[in-house]
Amino acid sequence: SARPQPEEAQKWSESFAALMASKYGSSLYRAFLLREFSNENLEFWLAVEEYKNSKPQKMAAKAQQIYNDFVATQSPKEVNLDSETRLLTLTNVQSNNPDQHVFDRAQRRIQHMMERDSYLRFLQSKLFLEL
Repeated sequence: SARPQPEEAQKWSESFAALMASKYGSSLYRAFLLREFSNENLEFWLAVEEYKNSKPQKMAAKAQQIYNDFVATQSPKEVNLDSETRLLTLTNVQSNNPDQHVFDRAQRRIQHMMERDSYLRFLQSKLFLEL
């Protein structure tokens, strides 16, 4: 998409939600994380956002896939979660009827981590400041 106006880029520095709501902004943030080799948190966050909009009949399989890819210990793109959150998420995934809230706590933890760490570094990066 077209390079955003500086005013739009400025909104990204006001909140993580504003950054993620922008296609250009979220793509730029992803590119930044790829350079830092720390994109698994964002990938998890985006996978959960996509999961929340899944058809109910596909939720169980998608929840299991997200768990296997990001939450399970030693998973290929394991995100940094405390054991309590990891266990709660597993319990939710294994429930008979997983809903769109299965990953809420894990997603909040990961978002909070990004907001305190990589999001702040992104706002100081050349990639962002050039806009």
